[in-house]
Amino acid sequence: MFFLKFLIVFLGLCGSILHAKGLEIGVHAESCILINGETGKILYSKNASKEQYPASLVKIATCIWALEHSQGQLDSIVRASPEALRTLTPQEKQKNNYNKYPSYWLETDMSHVGIKVGEEMSFRDLLYGLMLPSGGDAANVIAEHIGGGSIPAFMNDVNGFLRSIGCTKTHLSNPSGLHHPDQVTSAEDLARLSSYAMKNELFRTIVKTARYERPATNKQPATVYVQCNRLLKRGKFYYPFACGIKTGWHSKALHNVVAAAEKDGRLLICVLMHTPEREDMFLDARRLFEKAFTEKKAEKNILAQGVQSFSKTFSNASRALEVYAKERLTATYYPSEEPKFRLLLEWDKIELPIEKGQKVARVTLLADEKEVFVLPLYAVERVEKSYLALLAHFFGNVWVLGALLTLLLVIILRKKMMFKGR
Repeated sequence: MFFLKFLIVFLGLCGSILHAKGLEIGVHAESCILINGETGKILYSKNASKEQYPASLVKIATCIWALEHSQGQLDSIVRASPEALRTLTPQEKQKNNYNKYPSYWLETDMSHVGIKVGEEMSFRDLLYGLMLPSGGDAANVIAEHIGGGSIPAFMNDVNGFLRSIGCTKTHLSNPSGLHHPDQVTSAEDLARLSSYAMKNELFRTIVKTARYERPATNKQPATVYVQCNRLLKRGKFYYPFACGIKTGWHSKALHNVVAAAEKDGRLLICVLMHTPEREDMFLDARRLFEKAFTEKKAEKNILAQGVQSFSKTFSNASRALEVYAKERLTATYYPSEEPKFRLLLEWDKIELPIEKGQKVARVTLLADEKEVFVLPLYAVERVEKSYLALLAHFFGNVWVLGALLTLLLVIILRKKMMFKGR
């Protein structure tokens, strides 16, 4: 009961900071979300759960799934098959509502890196070709390689993986992002996926690379892959703290980007979807990052220094155990990422007598259920054993008193009966 009362008191104390105040800013995208890439905390949201066509943002899922299932064979050689490079016109694909041909077959007007049938490339080179110039042909070759020769099997595994990390609005039909009516996602899901992917060091290295020199293959001379994300390249849209991730476009999805930026150890991930103009996509991403990175941290006093308002009682002590904190407990946070705070009180295993200044308990501060600080508590005064207090407690118990009175009544009645018998 005491512990429950303590929690109620301190949840009330923290009640004024339970809800984050999101950033106030307008964007051109139909759907948008900005999150902390480490914690998943949402700083800004606009239609974030709305289903959208992902275009080449699908390649984020293709890349991270392939990376995690390559068994470290980054320099292994992969041979491009005719099936992985089979190509149709967009018009042929659109016939019969995209049901006549496999959704992974490539299109003549898509972005590609010019892979030829029978060409041999390292798995590493394929990953860079996938994520920098957004090669749809690289996506298919990777998927077939990791899927054991089957691109549909690869996509089945990818969809299972996406469900396992909580991407409930996402279903992917092909590894490249070419349009298919059933291939949908949401800004919220892409942020979750990207947060997961950015925990992989090689993925982070790939998606922040501006230029990659691909060596000669058995079919082509050496070439250079150039990043499509203009936040990473010197020029009008360059953002110095940008560190990834991927752009995407087709006529039904319009312009899309998942962008990441890191400053002072704080990783932010922004997703902008269905943006009419390509330039606005980069400008809005930069504005969101700048708005968040210029926030000043707020500070909240959680627990005051000195004697606390709660105490612990003992049945055999002359007084209650009062406690004090040697320092105050405060929390700092960015206003747009305001966490839910909770305090937990834990008493040490203590026996009487308790000395003045003895450590007797601790308070743990949780932010969004993660431990952020532990503050020890100490006894204000010496607390001794008291047998009088124990007796008072014993006789003050209603059940004990009732039992004693019943016993006394039985004794009296028996004495009366014995007296009458004489």
